[in-house]
Amino acid sequence: MRIRLAATVLVTAAALLLAGCSGSSPAPAGSGDGKPVAGGDATFVISGRTWAHLDIAAPAVTPVKGLINAIYDGLLRMTPDGKIVPWLAKSYETSPDRLSWTFHLREGVTFTDGTPFDAEAVKFNLERQVDPNQHAGEGGNLPQDITVDAPDEHTVLVKLSEPDEALPSALATTAVGLMASPTAVKKWGAEYGLHPVGAGPFMLDSQVVGQQVKLVKNPDYWVKGEPYLDSVTYRTLGSADSALQTLKSGGADVMDSVAPQQANAVGNDASLTLTRNPSLGVNLMMLNTTKPPFHDVRARRAVGYALDQQTLSTSLFFGYFKPTESMIAEGSWASPGQTVDSYPSYDLDEAKKLVADIGGLSFSFKVPNSSDWLQQAAAIQSMLAKAGIDMKIEAVEPSKKIADFFSRNYEAIHFAVPGLPDPDNYVRPFFDSTAGANPSGLQDADLDALFAKGRTTAGDDARKDIYRQVAQRMGETAAAVYISDYPWMTLQNHRIHDVEFLPTGISYLNEAWVDGK
Repeated sequence: MRIRLAATVLVTAAALLLAGCSGSSPAPAGSGDGKPVAGGDATFVISGRTWAHLDIAAPAVTPVKGLINAIYDGLLRMTPDGKIVPWLAKSYETSPDRLSWTFHLREGVTFTDGTPFDAEAVKFNLERQVDPNQHAGEGGNLPQDITVDAPDEHTVLVKLSEPDEALPSALATTAVGLMASPTAVKKWGAEYGLHPVGAGPFMLDSQVVGQQVKLVKNPDYWVKGEPYLDSVTYRTLGSADSALQTLKSGGADVMDSVAPQQANAVGNDASLTLTRNPSLGVNLMMLNTTKPPFHDVRARRAVGYALDQQTLSTSLFFGYFKPTESMIAEGSWASPGQTVDSYPSYDLDEAKKLVADIGGLSFSFKVPNSSDWLQQAAAIQSMLAKAGIDMKIEAVEPSKKIADFFSRNYEAIHFAVPGLPDPDNYVRPFFDSTAGANPSGLQDADLDALFAKGRTTAGDDARKDIYRQVAQRMGETAAAVYISDYPWMTLQNHRIHDVEFLPTGISYLNEAWVDGK
């Protein structure tokens, strides 16, 4: 069986710099007749992100999404043009009352440890994601009271207490839809994240945790003839500049997650191609609403008023990242647009008034200890100082930042991820007081009610109106101060072909191949 997803849109850095927005250009020319060839190794370099484990149901899920999705396949997938398609589930349907979903599984699929992929394995994985003792970082994307039945070996029935219109999107774009070997999870227990086993195109060969991991081809992958690559290596480097230099020198094929500074530095280098997808994510400052100073909404709004997004976009982000006043970004079907009336957009006088009203404002801002994010923090620090706000910068390791984020061990913390197309999967888990994560600690009954309505209401038009109200209420509560939007950008050389880059930050490698083995 041959499955070919829609081709990704490739955008050259030169075109971006000239046009100031996304455009398209032909994919890099391959060797010979341009058909995929088997063999060879590909290397991805990243910066500003790392991993402490490779467990899809851990409290803090590994942020290197391409790595995770090379090891694990999911029930469903999202294509680069935003469609949800069956994957390990060959088909699925919902009941007329939308309270049950039936998934028909592919036959003959096994995990890389030989464990059969069947209905019991799906039941195990979904129940693990909602197990309150597991504290799965993305488990909040599933209704916490679901029941999962396995009426036969290749059929799974998911029953809900109320409709969940975002369920297919959650299964296609978040960790809750990825499948791990129940045998391996039970064998390794708390250490499973160091010994991940999926049914994806690659499997773990070796790793230095948080620094480098090598994956090798799954010889029994269920898609006939794939993957083409013999192995894939992921390396994390200390700075985005070093990652870019490694790519330019031939030490890597793809730079995963490119900052505006590096995109700008590439200029019109014809040896590299930049992929820039429509933004689904937001680059923001999350404020801990459970303790001083940000238990006071006036303090939160003061920070919003003091931050000049347009200046940051122009002077620091070279136009690649743009101002936004909603966490539901422009790439989402539910986007309310770049401006939201209730959001405390830049107004230095209003910021000063609020600071005076609360008797001064000081706080610590945790950021990853990479040069680009530290440069951004320094620019924000200077802006806030003009309003009389004393912001201290606390640089931390990326893995610690993730742990602190989900445990609310912060006053303010940097948060930037590519995002997801459905707000129920991407926005609700961070601000709904009934959600499993809620790292902001926000307790707002009006917002909770809107999230519940958005999840259970059928029809994109009706849901879009609800999420417009969500954006308005979020602007009022100001639990997050938006710095910019966050389009996912990658750079690749011309040696590698057919990597599927999604705006969610996921990259699929089952069809990837390289020249010159």
